[in-house]
Amino acid sequence: MKAIFILLYLGVYFALMAKPALENQTCKACHPKIYKEYQNSMHRKSSIYNNEVHRAIWEKHPASKKGNYKCATCHTPSDHDLISGKSNLHKNAIQTSEPISCQHCHQIQSIEKHQKANKNILTTKTKTKTFFATDHVKKGTKLEYKDKKMFFGLLSKKVGSPYHDIDYSNENYYTGELCMGCHSHKQNSHDFAICDLEVKEGDSKETCISCHMPQVKGSMANQKQTPTHSFHGATALTLKPNLLSKYIGLTLTQKAEGFTITLENHANHTLVPHPLRVAKLKVEILRHGKTITLKSKTFKKVIGTAGKATMPWLADSVISDNSIKAFEKRALSFTQKLQIGDQVTATFGYHIVNEKSAKLLNIQEQKNLDFIVLTKKQFTL
Repeated sequence: MKAIFILLYLGVYFALMAKPALENQTCKACHPKIYKEYQNSMHRKSSIYNNEVHRAIWEKHPASKKGNYKCATCHTPSDHDLISGKSNLHKNAIQTSEPISCQHCHQIQSIEKHQKANKNILTTKTKTKTFFATDHVKKGTKLEYKDKKMFFGLLSKKVGSPYHDIDYSNENYYTGELCMGCHSHKQNSHDFAICDLEVKEGDSKETCISCHMPQVKGSMANQKQTPTHSFHGATALTLKPNLLSKYIGLTLTQKAEGFTITLENHANHTLVPHPLRVAKLKVEILRHGKTITLKSKTFKKVIGTAGKATMPWLADSVISDNSIKAFEKRALSFTQKLQIGDQVTATFGYHIVNEKSAKLLNIQEQKNLDFIVLTKKQFTL
């Protein structure tokens, strides 16, 4: 009987040990605010088990029949068994809780550039758990967990994190280059770039991090209280519109035959460049208590083959493209004549998936396909 009990105990023990380790649980203890933000981020929702759009595309993709899930490099890099080929794609704790974990992003040492897609190179300093981070005051230094002597060695206190060292010297974390391993571009099997952020150098000092991870109220960690921390929602979906609105300018010019709305992109990359997405400028006029809704202006990149739109893996050419490029200023004309007292509301935003693709993927009823507002401005004549 005792032998049977021991065997059962060992069976349960090894079964528990076989479960994928959740790396973010360690981070949660010291960084509760950041951990909470991460729960609503697209990094948290990047797997087919958390993202309806990604799942629908995967199920339509020819590779799904063979179980050849090549998306894991960017969509679920924290599932180490899947990445190393020791397991196939299946639902587990990592896939549902942290497909792109905190540790993964903070261990990207450099970006290896390739024609088809870039590659993240992770640090080899895994024994000491060295994490990269930004701090313009501490830039170029490294913080280790140790005793700091004070008052001629009579007193000491612990400095640093007991879980990892912090390296503030990695330039990629100051320029935003660390994001370019997954977010730069992607070619399909036809060597055609189905998605290209088209980042351009310019006078703007903004980076991926300063725009999409702005400083918000709340301490970075429990051990050391700070007034702000970098937002880790990691997507415009969960940001308040005003955090991104300053990067999109809207101005109105009245003319005899109507008016123009000038849309200016202050970002150093194309606005919503993914071919499944569609951006829109919606304009309404409030006149004497009644609303006049004008036809929206749409901006999208259509890809396909032989002049017809197709799913990304089939495309070999650009059918049309009127997306707003980096630093572009575009005047959009409306023929509706304005009157004194009119209140014009211009709203710019986007849909994660355009209507035609949503129907083809059979996901048109999903809530996350609703119009996402990036900026809104009112003009009173």
